[in-house]
Amino acid sequence: MGESRFAEPFLRRRRFTRTLHAARNFDERFTPGASADGQEFFDMRSAMDLRPTAGKEMSRKALIHSRGGVPTEDLARTSTFVAFDEIDACVTGLEQDGVYVFRQLMPSTMVHPMLESALTVPAAPRGRDAVASPFPRSSPTVGRYDIDENDTMASPQMQDFCSDPALALIAARYLGQPVIQDQTALWWTTTQGAADASMNAWLFHQDRDRLSFVKFFCYLTDVGPENGPHTMVRGTHKRVPRAMSRDGRKTDEAVRAAGLWDQVTELTGPAGTVLAVDTVGLHKGQPPISGDRCVLQVEFATSLFGAHVDYPRFDPTDLSRERFAQEPQLLQRWYRSFTDE
Repeated sequence: MGESRFAEPFLRRRRFTRTLHAARNFDERFTPGASADGQEFFDMRSAMDLRPTAGKEMSRKALIHSRGGVPTEDLARTSTFVAFDEIDACVTGLEQDGVYVFRQLMPSTMVHPMLESALTVPAAPRGRDAVASPFPRSSPTVGRYDIDENDTMASPQMQDFCSDPALALIAARYLGQPVIQDQTALWWTTTQGAADASMNAWLFHQDRDRLSFVKFFCYLTDVGPENGPHTMVRGTHKRVPRAMSRDGRKTDEAVRAAGLWDQVTELTGPAGTVLAVDTVGLHKGQPPISGDRCVLQVEFATSLFGAHVDYPRFDPTDLSRERFAQEPQLLQRWYRSFTDE
C-alpha cells in the first residue's frame, strides 16, 4: 500500500512528460479525421490527476504551433447570443470562480425553435440498447436521452450557437491560446434515472477529454432547483484537495468531507440562460425531482488531442458557410459538411 502511494504520483509525472511529447507530435502531424490513440489518452487523464491546472500547463508547453483560431472583435460583435460588453466579465468570472452566468438571455425567437428541434430529432436512451427516437417527454423511461451531433446540427439556430464568434473569443482569451470548436452535445434529463447517478453524470467529477478547454451551456427549458440544475464547486478549476484530484466520480459526502461544500453553486435560470463553465473544476448535473431539463453544450479546446474526435455531417446554413470561410481553423471539425467526402 505504501509503495503504491508513492509510485502513483511518480507514474503520473512520467505520464505528464509523455503526454507533452504525444500532444506536440499530434498537432505537428495532424490531419483531419485524426484522433489520439488510447494509451496517449490514458496518459493524459492520469497526468491531469496531478492538479486541475496540469492540462492547461501541458497545452501551453506542447502546442508551439496551435492549429486553432481566434475571432476578431468585429466578428464577436455579430454574436446573436452574447453582448460584447459581457466578454471581459465572463473571462474574469471564469478565471476567478470557473463559472459565469450571462446576464443576457438567449432570444426566445431562438430558444423556441431549438427546443422544438430537440423534441423532434432522434434521442437515444442512455444505458439502453434501443433505436433512437424522438424524446418521449410524457413518458420517459431512463434518466438521460442523448441527441447525436448530426441531428443537433439540423437546427439552424443550434448551428448559430455552436459557431458563435463571441463564445470562441471568450474561450481563446480565457485559455490564452487559439481554439477549436471540438464538441457539441444536446441532451434531456428526466426524473427516471436516480439509480444510475454515475452513468448520468449526477455525481461530482472533473472533465478530462482535452488538455485545455472550456464549455458553454444553454438551458432550453426553465431550470429551477427541482429540474436538475448544473452544479459547480467554485474555485476547484484552480485548486482541489489531493484526495479529490483523482479521476472518477465523487459523492456529495466526499465533497463535504473535503471542506468544499460552501463553494457549491446550483446554476438555475429560465430557458435561454447561457453559462460558461470550466469543467476541469468539480461539477455535476442533478437528477430532476420534477419536470425535465434540456441542455445544449458547445466546447472549445486548444487542440483535438485527447479523446476520440467526431466530425459531424449536416446541412450547413448560409451563416455557417460564412463562418467556416472566415474561421476554417476554428471550425475545422465541420469540414466534412462542406466537402463531398
